[in-house]
Amino acid sequence: MAQSVTLIGAGKMGAAMARRWGGAGRDVVVWNRTPETAQALAGPRIRAERDLVAAVRGARVVVSILTDGNAVRSVLVDHGGIAAMEAGSTLVDLSTIDVGSSRAVAGAAAERGVAYVRGAVSGTPGVVAAGNAALLLSGPPEALDAARDVLDDVTPKHAVVGAEEESRVVKLATNLMLAVTVEALAEATVLAESCGVSREVLLDALGNTVIASPFLAYKSEALAARDYQATFTTAGMVKDLKLAVCQGAANGVPMPITTGALGQFRETTAAGYGDDDFLSVFRLQQLRSNVAVDSYEPR
Repeated sequence: MAQSVTLIGAGKMGAAMARRWGGAGRDVVVWNRTPETAQALAGPRIRAERDLVAAVRGARVVVSILTDGNAVRSVLVDHGGIAAMEAGSTLVDLSTIDVGSSRAVAGAAAERGVAYVRGAVSGTPGVVAAGNAALLLSGPPEALDAARDVLDDVTPKHAVVGAEEESRVVKLATNLMLAVTVEALAEATVLAESCGVSREVLLDALGNTVIASPFLAYKSEALAARDYQATFTTAGMVKDLKLAVCQGAANGVPMPITTGALGQFRETTAAGYGDDDFLSVFRLQQLRSNVAVDSYEPR
C-alpha cells in the first residue's frame, strides 16, 4: 500500500500534486490557510483537514507549497507546523522563497529532528498534472531518499543540486531567465510588427533559429493566440525577481538585466495585468509603443 502524504497549501500547484498522489493510490491529507480551498479539493483519497496540527500529526512525509517566505515561516515555524511533526519524519518544501526563510525552516526542522528537503517546481499546474514537471531539490541524502517515492509520483524528473539551500538559488536563476526571455520576446515581436512583419511570421521564423527552445515555442503559441491566461502571473514574477535581485545584492553580484526586467514587470502589474500571465509584458510594450493593445477576456 502506498504511503500517505500530507500537503500544506492547496493552490493550483498543490492541487495538481494532490491529484497526482491520489491517482497513484496515495491517501492525501490537505490543509490550507483558507479552509474552503482545501475542502474544494476533497474527493477520492483526498481529505481536507481544518486543523494544521491534526493534518501533520503522524505523517511520515509532509509537503508544503506556499505563497512566499513569510507564509512558509508563519505556517511551518510560527504556527507550529514543524513542531507538530514527529521526529524522524520528512518535510519537503516546494515553495519559491528566499534563502533566509528556508534557513529558518531548516533550523526549526533540525531542532525537532525532522529531515528537510528544499525544493521547487519547474512547470505550470497543467504540466504538473500531466507528470511532465521537473523538481529542483536540495537536502541531505537521507532526507531525499525518504521523500523520493512521494516525489516520484509528482514527476520522475528530479535535479538534485546540493545538500542545503542550493535549490532556492537555482529556482530564482531559472525564473529570472524566463523573465528576461519573455521581455526580449515582447520587444522583438513589437519591433517586427512595427516594421510590417506579422507576429506569426516572426514566431515561426524564431522557432527555426538557434534560439529555439521548448519555452520559446510554448510562449510563442500563447502570443500568437493572444492568450494571457495565467500559467504564472505577472505579480508572481515580480515577487521572484525581487528575491533574485535581493540575493544578488546580498552576494555582491550586480544584476542589471534582472533589475531592468523587474522594473518592466512591476510596470506591467501597475498597468492592470498583475493577475494575467507574465507574457503580459508584451502588452506593456504595445502600450509604450502607442500601438493597439491585444484584447483579452479571462476564461
